[in-house]
Amino acid sequence: MKKHTFHVDELIGAVILSIMAVISFINVINRYFFHKGFAFTEEITINLFVWITLLGIAIAFRRRSNLKMTNIYDIFKPSMKKVALVISAILGVIIFCFIIYNSSKEIWKNMTFYHTTSESLGIPTWIYSIGTPIFSLFVIKEIISSTIREIKSIGKPTSKGDSTIPNKEAT
Repeated sequence: MKKHTFHVDELIGAVILSIMAVISFINVINRYFFHKGFAFTEEITINLFVWITLLGIAIAFRRRSNLKMTNIYDIFKPSMKKVALVISAILGVIIFCFIIYNSSKEIWKNMTFYHTTSESLGIPTWIYSIGTPIFSLFVIKEIISSTIREIKSIGKPTSKGDSTIPNKEAT
């Protein structure tokens, strides 16, 4: 029996998805019966969608189900595969550090200088933006840990039940 470990990003993602489903369902019912929608529901679901997308990226890295283009990578020798993995991990971390830096800068501006509020609910917009740098940290953690796992698994024969592409030496 496989032991399932607890991942906080999966729990947060499930809660966010549940909130989005309930809000959207209530809005659909309201539109059907009363022919009017709640304007704030779109504002909330769009911003939560950004958060859940970042959490989904982190979960995809952990499960090794992130999008990969491996046409050239598959013909590399194990040493070159490790180099390619490290380079792609560095690029991924740089991208998400850039996202963290710029979104944090924007949040700081909204908190201190602009004081902008959302159109429907009138709450500070930085509240919607706060998830971007936080959940980008989850992505960076998973990029690093998945890269380490992949580097360790290079050259090892894969089992029959493994969904990864088998090594040419193992077949």
